[in-house]
Amino acid sequence: MLAQTEPIHFPYTVSHRDVKHPRLEFRTGTLLVVLPKGQDEDRVLKKHRQWIERKYRFIHDAIETSATITLESRTKEEFRTQVQELIRSYSQELGCAPDRLFIKKMCSKWASCSKNGTLTLNSLGQYLPDNLVEYIVFHEMVHLINRNHDQQFWKCIRNKFKESENFEKNLCMFWFQVQKIE
Repeated sequence: MLAQTEPIHFPYTVSHRDVKHPRLEFRTGTLLVVLPKGQDEDRVLKKHRQWIERKYRFIHDAIETSATITLESRTKEEFRTQVQELIRSYSQELGCAPDRLFIKKMCSKWASCSKNGTLTLNSLGQYLPDNLVEYIVFHEMVHLINRNHDQQFWKCIRNKFKESENFEKNLCMFWFQVQKIE
């Protein structure tokens, strides 16, 4: 590992926005440093250097491995039916249900859960294997109970999906493969 004082040697972009706190995003495989207006990125990059390096290696390993992945071939209608059935099943298991479901193409994530109880799934999920679709739907439905990715959230996820880290890694690999489709 590089010494903490050495500069970051991989690509990143900086975006100055009207935000209070800096944040780091790797949504599309490239580091985006979001900063309050006028703030310099050096301090943030140094502070989070180990996390950045770990995440960068994780993503680039996923990109290399993604070439070996075989995508599923289900229709949009089959995908919607599968998701609706999973929601029914997980609603009973978790004791909660989303108010609405949308399936649409999303640019930077597999799914989201709004504070109003709307689940939105990326239509590219139709190319994922069943176990990853199950994981995504469950993950988002847990957000109906717990909005944050805190310890309680991950405990609930791991109770259902023991190897949640592997699911996250596989989702990352599939992300880069499905980007080539549309």
